Amino acid sequence: MPWNENKGDVDVEDDTPKANGGPWGSGGSSNGNGGSPWNRPGAGGKGSDLEDQVRKMQQRFGGGGGNRRGPGKGLNIGPGGLVLLAVAAVISWLATGIVVVDEGQRAAVFRFGQYQTNFTPGFHVHLPAPIETHEILPAETQQETTIGSTSAESLMLTGDENIVDVQFRVFWFYDREHPENFILNIDRGGPLVSDAAESVMREVVGKSALNAVLTDGRVQIQATVKEQLQALLDDYRGGVQVENVEIQDARAPAPVRDAFIDVINAGQDAERAVQEAIRFNNDIVPRARGEAQRILQDAQAYRDQVVADATGQADRFTQILSEYRKAPRVTRERMYLETMERVLGRSEIMILDQDSGAVPYLPLERLNTENGR
Repeated sequence: MPWNENKGDVDVEDDTPKANGGPWGSGGSSNGNGGSPWNRPGAGGKGSDLEDQVRKMQQRFGGGGGNRRGPGKGLNIGPGGLVLLAVAAVISWLATGIVVVDEGQRAAVFRFGQYQTNFTPGFHVHLPAPIETHEILPAETQQETTIGSTSAESLMLTGDENIVDVQFRVFWFYDREHPENFILNIDRGGPLVSDAAESVMREVVGKSALNAVLTDGRVQIQATVKEQLQALLDDYRGGVQVENVEIQDARAPAPVRDAFIDVINAGQDAERAVQEAIRFNNDIVPRARGEAQRILQDAQAYRDQVVADATGQADRFTQILSEYRKAPRVTRERMYLETMERVLGRSEIMILDQDSGAVPYLPLERLNTENGR
């Protein structure tokens, strides 16, 4: 011990302190105040405050004030201290059965490894460990798994025997109703989702053409992968709900990427030309059809007008012929007068006078009518 440096107080045969040579014993000291390092001259033979506190602690835990620990022995806490330690140990053990589940989480409870129940958000209690244990999962937190970060994952073979570099993500949740499936039925859940998603994507891409993977077929591929991946995880009873599958990038391998880009650009140019032709067709054809319809309608209107006028003239001639046959002379005179009336009605009237010569006829009654008199 550090305080047993004075060999004059130790038995050299068995290396044990003498009866009066303890660390705080009364013998073996040259100052006559005992061996305690806190017994100083002028203290009246009493220990310091620190020694008093040590003695009080011994009395509290040891049940008596006369017991001092001997050299090389541990502290004797006594029966009372053992009771306190036992109570603390029991409380700590019972506390292992207290579960606080936060909002958005689920807790699965197991009794000796066998699933028992699920805990929703709130304060819950189950039997203490190791009788019953629990595991908390973030059921409302969206998980994300990225596939294709390495060439071993991203390079896939298409249905038309081309190689394509595909990088995609899978968004998923732990099963809110049965989180125990994720804990019990699969090992290393995150890597399993990644491996299953890669396998399903390879199968779907292997049945698709390269052009569909690179351009307009991505939406259908994503939907198919999501459906098949969910079915596969359900077969595993993996406790995973697939939310979405998103293809981040799909392109040709680096050595032939430039050639594929040229092919894609040419296809886009062809598609743009087709769209422009369709747009022109949609513009010119309706206008031509409208113009043709207008011409047809005008022709039909002119035909109806000519036919109606000819019919009217024929009816009028038939009526005049009927009247002429009844009174030819009267009919001829009436036709003559009507004809002269039409002819003279459009010409100016001149009056010939022997004294004045030719004098224009002034139709006062017409002027009065035109002036509103």
